[in-house]
Amino acid sequence: MCRHASSFKYKQSYTTMTKNYFFSGCLKIPICCIAALLAVILYAAPSLAGRAFNDAEIKALVEIYASDGYDRAYLKKICSDPRVTYVPTLVRMLVIPPDFSANYERFTKKAEIDRARAFCTTWQASLKTTADTYGVDQSVIVAIVLIETSLGKNVGRSPVLSVFASLLLENSLYRDAFARQLDGNDRKDHYLKRLDDKAAWARVQLDALMTMNIKKTIDVCGIRGSYAGAFGIAQFLPTSYLNWAKSETDERTPDLFYMPDAIISVANFLKEHGWKPGLTDEEKRAVIWHYNRSSVYVDTVIAVAGQLKANPVQ
Repeated sequence: MCRHASSFKYKQSYTTMTKNYFFSGCLKIPICCIAALLAVILYAAPSLAGRAFNDAEIKALVEIYASDGYDRAYLKKICSDPRVTYVPTLVRMLVIPPDFSANYERFTKKAEIDRARAFCTTWQASLKTTADTYGVDQSVIVAIVLIETSLGKNVGRSPVLSVFASLLLENSLYRDAFARQLDGNDRKDHYLKRLDDKAAWARVQLDALMTMNIKKTIDVCGIRGSYAGAFGIAQFLPTSYLNWAKSETDERTPDLFYMPDAIISVANFLKEHGWKPGLTDEEKRAVIWHYNRSSVYVDTVIAVAGQLKANPVQ
């Protein structure tokens, strides 16, 4: 989804860390995620409960971005929006990844391939025009949209701006409390370093969201997506949106919740990362790897695309 895929190696540590959240009531409803442990979690995509930022949190976020030249009144307005919340559970999912067994096998089954073929028929004109314009295989575009959001059916419900803001707050205001929760964990230093890295990443993504808001007049406070901050049918991060999102016409702001724009944006991303007609299988894999750095993901995209090309929609 135009992001670095999380490693899924830390099941035991995550389970230990999150038991208190499940039983204390801090986790109000099931987790929204893309690479789900179970299909219900993967595709139901419920949002996580959060709370409005308090004055200290708003002040901290304002200070971070005011130093970058943003207007303080603008920053306070964004941070005070009731749709933007502090969601510590999302932070813990990003810093201490759950052991989501990325079960992509279902996408290669007949039922999913049939759905993808029907999608090809419905969006045939847009897919053909995009493929001709960008030189990207239609089957690969469809495979990515299928795997990312079940052909646009499940785009996620986590408030995207909240994901990045919560990471920043966890590392600035609540780092000591986070560290205490890791006492006794032999990977404590590793997770604290991950928190540093994720907070730095979140700062860039939140800056991109504000650019989207200011320059493209997008209501970024209302965008919902994955627990990792990716959004839309194509599941782009905000930086990916600014760099590679495209619309049917350059006169209109790209809308990744609109299927033709999502199709074009996937193709543009792949083209800009090296896709061109005549690539070898290994070269194709290298390009798709940029979309999601998971070998299982890449293999599944290739497998789904292969099935669609073997019996294309006429």
